[in-house]
Amino acid sequence: MERSEVLTPEEVLRKSGVPFTVMSHVPIVGQHDAENTLGLATEHLLKTMVFRTKDEVFVLAALPVSGRVHYGRLARAAGVSRAMLRQAAPEELSLLGMEPGGASPVCDRPDVVTVFDVSVTRMSTVYCGSGRADRTVKIEAQQLIELVGPKIEELSS
Repeated sequence: MERSEVLTPEEVLRKSGVPFTVMSHVPIVGQHDAENTLGLATEHLLKTMVFRTKDEVFVLAALPVSGRVHYGRLARAAGVSRAMLRQAAPEELSLLGMEPGGASPVCDRPDVVTVFDVSVTRMSTVYCGSGRADRTVKIEAQQLIELVGPKIEELSS
């Protein structure tokens, strides 16, 4: 799939009709920047980690920003062995319409496996990546789940 054919997460959201807002800001990376630069509360921050399997399948893992991914649980949820899973290289994010610091659980590629930590189902409004490091999406967690249709598993260790 060519990069030009891939919609950015914001484009997917706009096309879906799901209500969301976008905050523009200086580029941020990680929890510290989100809390201190943007003033966002930890309990509303959703991080997305991007992985790739040895057979080139992308796996997106979305969980609260303070959580740590348990790789074995993620691999089981994604239907791959732990040995097949590696973190995606920063340059690979462009294949998903994303850039480093802007990883999002929203993606239009049908071959991407998306897994949300079960705790996301108990969250209300969340802030997540837009695909860009200088823009953050604000969306209701339940609407995000309905749009993405992820697998729901206990991912945090």
